[in-house]
Amino acid sequence: MWTRSLLKSNAKEALRGRYWRSFLLCLLLSFLGIGSVAGNFTVEFRQQMDALDTAINGEVWQGNAAQALPQDLLEMIPPRFWGFAVAAILIAVVLGICLGAFLLNPLEVGRNRYFMESRQSLTPMGTVTTVFGPGYLNVVKVQFLVTLKIALGSILIIPGIYWSFCYMMVPYLLAENPYMTPRRAMELSKQMMEGEKWNAFVLRLSFIGWNILCSLTFGIGYFFLEPYVQATYAELYAALRAKALAMNMTDANELGGFVRH
Repeated sequence: MWTRSLLKSNAKEALRGRYWRSFLLCLLLSFLGIGSVAGNFTVEFRQQMDALDTAINGEVWQGNAAQALPQDLLEMIPPRFWGFAVAAILIAVVLGICLGAFLLNPLEVGRNRYFMESRQSLTPMGTVTTVFGPGYLNVVKVQFLVTLKIALGSILIIPGIYWSFCYMMVPYLLAENPYMTPRRAMELSKQMMEGEKWNAFVLRLSFIGWNILCSLTFGIGYFFLEPYVQATYAELYAALRAKALAMNMTDANELGGFVRH
């Protein structure tokens, strides 16, 4: 049975002597939008800029800006422009999906492998790229299908939140076994998270104090917090993995452990 304090204590121990290497890795990945720090920093930065804009310009400027636009502006734009605009948007959407499927999602799996290996020994940052070796296309497929299911569920909000916790362990399972099929990865993750979803939710909320402190630094603090967050989630997977093995949900043939490449 795991507790939040135990996971965090183990995470701190795992980062001992390895924090700055983990910090650099998370920093590089955050530039690609990978990790909780990327979302937190983006939201915090936008809020700070909006507050600054309001303080400088005031609400009067916003009202006058709308009135300053020509009334017939839309009529001045050539019709063919809208065709180009729609095409550009569609191309950007397709490129974004491809970038996420073939690069960002696999790198998330590679990052998880790095933090799992780092629990045992000093691990090279290059571990994050080992996902692009054998099993890469299967990782792409599984991560894409899981992401798609969660995204579709998010349309109704509740199913998306529920599935996001059900399949929380999928990237870790793929980090350990990149050949796991989509059905098996989702099935095993769901079994591992049975009775643990609320605890995982509370674990996520337990970082709110740190998030508040990071927000006072214009979001910069999130970069320093990210290694601790990821190390804690790695400890969560380690605990649930041990539980799965003990309850015969899986075996050593399917989950062979994290051995340095």
